[in-house]
Amino acid sequence: MTGVSMPVTRPTGRALIIGSPSCRTAPLNTLQRLGFTCAEIDDPYAAMAEICRRPLVYRAIILSLASMYREELPIIQSVKRRWPHVDVWLTQTDGRHAALADAMRLGADGLLSDDGLHRTAIAGSASESLYSRSEAGSGAWPVSAVPPVDPADAQESDLGDNEPILTAEELRALLAEQPMALPEDEGE
Repeated sequence: MTGVSMPVTRPTGRALIIGSPSCRTAPLNTLQRLGFTCAEIDDPYAAMAEICRRPLVYRAIILSLASMYREELPIIQSVKRRWPHVDVWLTQTDGRHAALADAMRLGADGLLSDDGLHRTAIAGSASESLYSRSEAGSGAWPVSAVPPVDPADAQESDLGDNEPILTAEELRALLAEQPMALPEDEGE
């Protein structure tokens, strides 16, 4: 990979590591060395439910590409739209070049390696992704329809500890993408 990436120096917080148990060990060790408090979860849908339930608790999400299907990557875009204060980092990207490219297009902030976090995304850039559709007639909500979370307005005490917002099945239904329609060629 060519280019320069600068190590990230920002206050640490709580990170949610998403991946199979064998894929979480190395990221967990690296993040703990960097000062993060970590929570671990296997299923990206259950992770999304946890973030919905406690949105101000997490500052970072670590996605193991070795444990995810490419169809689950739109979770990145959903998290970045709804909670812009949460950074999305990718790990275990070896041999998953197409998934890595899709994840970056969807808004992932950078990579987690053994030596730390490396930001590769350009702040403020919103590019079209493989999963984007035109808003006209697609039923997709525009980004402005999802208000950002203001930490001053929301308090963790407002959230009940045992009250799930959505079940994993409801999240799967909400995140399910409709097949992308290919543009018809008018010249033929």
